[in-house]
Amino acid sequence: MTAQDNTEYAIRRDDGLYLYDDTMDGTHPEWVQLADNAAWFGTAAEALAFAELAGYATDGRLDKGLEMTDRPWVWEEDIEPDDTDLELDREGL
Repeated sequence: MTAQDNTEYAIRRDDGLYLYDDTMDGTHPEWVQLADNAAWFGTAAEALAFAELAGYATDGRLDKGLEMTDRPWVWEEDIEPDDTDLELDREGL
């Protein structure tokens, strides 16, 4: 993932389900309920390309009933710092 501006992107259906594929190549698409289980990408273009691979977009346009969604993206280390992060914080780095 090439996170851009600390935002990540996914495809969501009008009913709130998110697009996912366990191989991330569009060959096994499925719709999942939880956003955390969706296929998230670093750019909207990557998410759209994934939707095209999965058969849910054509010529750069999502099929009817689908939308691009986004959310802030954070490093896990920023949520719960590890010992290295805590040491660097103490050193002021």
